[in-house]
Amino acid sequence: MELRHLRYFTVVAKHLHFSEAANELNISQPPLSKQIKQLEEELGITLLKRNNRKVELTEAGKYFYKSAIRILNVIEKDIEIARNIDYGEIGSLTIGFGGTVVYDLLPKIIKQVKVNYPNIKLEVRQLTTSDQIKSLLEGEIDVGILVPPVDEENISTLSIREELFVACVPGNHRLANNDSPVDIKEFKHDPIIMTPEKSGKGYYHSVINLCRNAGFYPNIEQTAQEQQTIVSLVASELGVAFVPQSTKRVVHENVNYLPLLQEHKKVTALAWHKGNYIPAVNLFIDLIKEHFVEV
Repeated sequence: MELRHLRYFTVVAKHLHFSEAANELNISQPPLSKQIKQLEEELGITLLKRNNRKVELTEAGKYFYKSAIRILNVIEKDIEIARNIDYGEIGSLTIGFGGTVVYDLLPKIIKQVKVNYPNIKLEVRQLTTSDQIKSLLEGEIDVGILVPPVDEENISTLSIREELFVACVPGNHRLANNDSPVDIKEFKHDPIIMTPEKSGKGYYHSVINLCRNAGFYPNIEQTAQEQQTIVSLVASELGVAFVPQSTKRVVHENVNYLPLLQEHKKVTALAWHKGNYIPAVNLFIDLIKEHFVEV
């Protein structure tokens, strides 16, 4: 028994007329009659009573008609689900993220995925850039949102946005109430709080280069991985920090954010393994390109 037998039978059962059914199916009447006969022989039951005047369903035919409709509906639904899985519209996607994207970019991305692909199950994992790279290579996450560069030939990246660095200072700092952009040289002798290099070379070296371009090497007194922790350490008056603008969303009563005279930018990028052929990954990349690429 083939699916076409079921489809042909349901159309004949609907019209109770072979000519009308053949017209709907766009086939001639003799082959249609032959297909129905093959179905009856396969099942070993009579589905239709035929004579020169009319076609009627037998009692078995009435029951099987309802069953055939149900079977075809289930199959059509399953085919559609399979197509959606192949297109990436159903399935799961594990996203790695780190840094300040948790405050603004990540919630927007998750919301957009839910709007465009409500059947994709999302899992998010907070990881440093270096941990994201490792997880991408090992297949533990599907995509990452991190700070480039990524020195792995098997990982592709797409820049999403650039944002300026600002100074994060305690409320009692001598420059805390400065209204105009501050020259980073003013912090030459201040203790600096920043992320450790092992967490992500891109972010770490951005801060180092920011200072070096101003003629000094930062006096690193304290390190912390999370932006919220860095802000708390600044509020505790352990030093100052140079953070991306999005960190300003972390509000603390004993912290001020100051624009810098030097316009040095931090880049955020999407990353994925070149060998990851999960359809949802391609859909996610296209969604990011359409809605979130700023650079």
